[in-house]
Amino acid sequence: MFRKPWMSAILALVIALVAAQAASAKYAYSYAVKFVCGYNPTNLGIDEAGNSTGEPPVKFGNYATEVNIYNFNIYENTGAPITATIEKRFIVLVKDGFPVGREPKVVDPSGYDYIELKTSQSTMDDCNRIGQILWGKAPTPFPLTIGYLVILSTIELDVTAVYTSQACSNWVNSPEKLQCLDESGRQQGVSSSIHVNQVQGRKLY
Repeated sequence: MFRKPWMSAILALVIALVAAQAASAKYAYSYAVKFVCGYNPTNLGIDEAGNSTGEPPVKFGNYATEVNIYNFNIYENTGAPITATIEKRFIVLVKDGFPVGREPKVVDPSGYDYIELKTSQSTMDDCNRIGQILWGKAPTPFPLTIGYLVILSTIELDVTAVYTSQACSNWVNSPEKLQCLDESGRQQGVSSSIHVNQVQGRKLY
C-alpha cells in the first residue's frame, strides 16, 4: 500500500514542526539508555587492525533491546505543561561488531529523532527503530550494534528498557538463518535470558 503524495507531505511537515519545536525546547531531564542489538557470531574480539584477538564486546549470541517511554504526568504542576517534547540521540559505540568508541576514541551521536507525548501516552524504540534511524532500514541479520539511546525531555518520564539475548549451537553452522533447528528439524542447544531495567533520569537544571 503506497501513501498518497499529499499524505507524505503532511507527514514530513508534522515531523519538521516537531523537530523545530524540539530544537527550541529547554530540556529538563536526560535518560541515557544502553542498547545492545544484533548478532555476534564469534567469541573473539577485534583489535584496531581488524584481527581477531582478545574478548568481544559481548559473547556469542543474538541480542535485542526494547525501550519504553511513558508520560505519567496527569496534573499540571506550577504551570508546567504536561506534554513532553522529546529529542532522542543515538550514540553508537560498537558498529558491525567493531568497537568504534573504544578508549581513547570517542564518538558523537549518529542519528536523531523527535516526538511529543501527551499525558498518559507512551511510545517505544527497539532495534528495528534504531536500524531505521541509523541506516534507513533494519538489516537481517542485524549486525552487532551497541551504544546509548539518550532521551532528552522537557518533563520527567518513565523510561524502561527490556534486554533479551539468545544463543544457539546451530548458529555456528547456519549463521544467516538464526534459527535453532538443524537440517532434520531437531532443536539444538538453546539459552535465553531477559532483563528489565527502570532507567533513572538526571535533572539538567
